[in-house]
Amino acid sequence: MKRLLFIAAPLILTFASATSAQHSQSAKKYVKQGLERFDKNDITGAIAAYDRAISLDPKFADAYLNRGKAKRAAGDLDGAITDYEMAADLSPDLAANNHDITQAYLNRGYIRSNRMDIEGALSDFDHAIKLDPNDADAYFKRGRAFLIVGNAKFAIADFDKSISIDDHNPLVYAERGYARQTQGDKTEAQKDFERGLKLNNDLRLMLDMHLMDLQMQIKEMQRRQAALRKNIA
Repeated sequence: MKRLLFIAAPLILTFASATSAQHSQSAKKYVKQGLERFDKNDITGAIAAYDRAISLDPKFADAYLNRGKAKRAAGDLDGAITDYEMAADLSPDLAANNHDITQAYLNRGYIRSNRMDIEGALSDFDHAIKLDPNDADAYFKRGRAFLIVGNAKFAIADFDKSISIDDHNPLVYAERGYARQTQGDKTEAQKDFERGLKLNNDLRLMLDMHLMDLQMQIKEMQRRQAALRKNIA
């Protein structure tokens, strides 16, 4: 009996290894199929193919990465980021400086910021910056979130960083000018407003509307903070 078990054990291991290899190959085929469907704008079909790949090989990082891209294209940012995080856990190199993943965090952060979920927005912007420390837009968006909650000092630091990476975005100068204005630095604020206006081809309306939207968000946050303090008191 022991002899039979001794012979059977390697056979079982060999069979399991062969089955795993077959599943891995099949998973790769489904990912390829998903990529082809995605290229044809068949997002639902692509996600279904990636689902099959993951069911066959739950540790296939590329499958999660590509399903994340498809989910993002479908408008499911939460689902996309969940898949991106899984891909990063399985293969950290996939996430480093990955534009798709960075943009997913920035997009969700911007949506959260507009919904006044600043804590969630800051978390997403922090993730984006960790993934790509050279993304000017990430610092700009995080600076705006800091400005909304009244942290002008942190906001200005992020705007400075954004401008050091890309000094051609008029909105960053407009918001840094506003932040400096709230700090009483009127001279430097005016310089920022003028620089932003010049970069925007002297079209003041867009910058004015942008700042008006920012001011509305700041006032709404101040209203919520005041209501919270009143409830606590």
